[in-house]
Amino acid sequence: MDLKYNVLIIGAGNIGAFFDTPANDKILTHAHAFTKHKGFNLIGFLDKDTQKAQKAAELWRCKAFRSLDSAFEYCTIDIACIAVPDDYHYIILNTLSKFPLQIAFTEKPLAQTNKEAKELIQIFKQNNIEIVVNYSRRFVPEFEKIKNDITKGIYGEYITGTGYYGKGIIHNGSHLIDVLRYFIGEIDSVKPVDSISDYNMDDKSIAAVLTFENNKPFFIQCVDCRNYTIFEIDLFFERKRVRIHDLGFKIEVYEIQKSKVYENYNNIIKVNKIDTSLQLALYYAAENIYNHLAFGQSFKSNIGEAYKTLKTCIKIIESIK
Repeated sequence: MDLKYNVLIIGAGNIGAFFDTPANDKILTHAHAFTKHKGFNLIGFLDKDTQKAQKAAELWRCKAFRSLDSAFEYCTIDIACIAVPDDYHYIILNTLSKFPLQIAFTEKPLAQTNKEAKELIQIFKQNNIEIVVNYSRRFVPEFEKIKNDITKGIYGEYITGTGYYGKGIIHNGSHLIDVLRYFIGEIDSVKPVDSISDYNMDDKSIAAVLTFENNKPFFIQCVDCRNYTIFEIDLFFERKRVRIHDLGFKIEVYEIQKSKVYENYNNIIKVNKIDTSLQLALYYAAENIYNHLAFGQSFKSNIGEAYKTLKTCIKIIESIK
């Protein structure tokens, strides 16, 4: 890869720099993903806490910047990674849109309101800058295969399902909503059941009955993140069942088999257990970004899909109000 693109990371926190180190076999940070991939140069970090930026720069052997102006004056920046708390996504992206940039790769959510998201979409389109949103499971091959098999009709029609999450419907629940949209389609209606403030008063975790456009339900349940972290999805189709657990690191696939005990009964039996490569999701995202710039590959988690996921989460929030 003779052609290399320059990367700036905004936010020297865990997901930006400190969930792993250059020696780790797992790739859990933006820094590791863009230093591991041979198509990029990690130029440096920017953080309002300059000491954190310096510490991250020392770990990943790059520079620490005090401002966007100083970073863009230092060299051409092709990709900016936004790895800051949710509250700052809109303001950082809005500011970035004024700089010469090819791609903004942002942690989810795109913004915190539909209005903010629509504004960003318009501004970035006007300035010819593209946005990729880190709904990480869209980049993982094992999830992509299930999506393709569902689309081909191998699973049959969706029947019902349930899922568990915590830490806010937008902050963490949006990952679950995005996987549902990715696998099954758009959510048509929402009936709220309960809510808890386990993360942020402005972003409650909400339990609800979601109904897809085919009139089939999904039961989304919230579990207090102060007890433990959970991300699970269990989906039933006409011919198969798929169970995603351990945050998405494991997937089980079930198929219909005739009962060995009861005549004329069918059981749904586990036939495959998959250890996913979710720990490489950020590397896969970097690969997708490189392939887009170098070869025109479509983004696997684009701004349009992220906007639809945000709109669905806002719809769930409004239903509880």
